[in-house]
Amino acid sequence: MMRTYELLILVRPDYDDEKITSVIARYTDVITNLQGSVTTAEKWAKRRLAYEIDRVREGIYLIIVFKGTAQLADELDRLLKIDQEVMRHMICRIDHIEEVEQKFRQKRTRGQERRREPDAKGQAAPESAVVSDDTGNEGSNGN
Repeated sequence: MMRTYELLILVRPDYDDEKITSVIARYTDVITNLQGSVTTAEKWAKRRLAYEIDRVREGIYLIIVFKGTAQLADELDRLLKIDQEVMRHMICRIDHIEEVEQKFRQKRTRGQERRREPDAKGQAAPESAVVSDDTGNEGSNGN
């Protein structure tokens, strides 16, 4: 069954554009050779890391969105683990995200509609307010 995945690759910050392009090309070729299809592949950003990895404080993030089978994702994971150019990687299944976002939007609009509808119980006239001071004496103004 073909599913949609997002592959995040973290490489060293000193890689030039040619090296980054070769990393992206290598993994897009792997995906297509294993009967997958690449939707998008791009250099995302150079960011400071939350913690050092091999004494490196920054990294360049690469994103590849692809369609493929679970076996393709497993093989890709295996190859990424042994690649010395990849500092870290993560493969996430994202085909269900659109469904989750749609359900969230529906719940949010239902909640907004409920807030707009007048509540029969909430429309009653408010009773007179009782004034109390810090001492717990109700109805006195502190005199």
